[in-house]
Amino acid sequence: MSRKTGVSILIQTKGVGMKLADMVRQALEKKGFQNLKEASKALGLSPELLRVTMNKGHIPKDTSLIMIANKLGIDKSVLILTAHQEKVPVEVKGLFLVPFESKSKRKKRKYPLSEEQGNYLASIMSTEEIQMMRKLRQIQEDGKIQIMGYIEYMFATKRRN
Repeated sequence: MSRKTGVSILIQTKGVGMKLADMVRQALEKKGFQNLKEASKALGLSPELLRVTMNKGHIPKDTSLIMIANKLGIDKSVLILTAHQEKVPVEVKGLFLVPFESKSKRKKRKYPLSEEQGNYLASIMSTEEIQMMRKLRQIQEDGKIQIMGYIEYMFATKRRN
């Protein structure tokens, strides 16, 4: 399992840049798996899929990545983000933001943004406003049109009073 191939795309993981295959390899070694056949059985994947992922730089589907993350105790979001960074075209590889850890007690990021962006937003908006913007970004386009129409109506109504 020591063979490394493929393009190296880095993600910050506790200060260390890693590829998908390296992350999985490291987790498999921690769990004590001796070979890919044994590991694939435990992960519920075909040995061929695990082999091409580890040795040929293949990027599995997100559902397979979630299975791997759950069985090996890897953070799902980090594993999937790493995989997506590896399969994007070269022109957009630099556009991925590296998440930052917040200083909260839970040790989870408060906002999925770079540290600079998070600090800037925190200086001009309340936490509730930032959370509302995150939710708005997840709504489909027709829902956004309805919400924006309601906001415009309320704004216009308040201006008249």
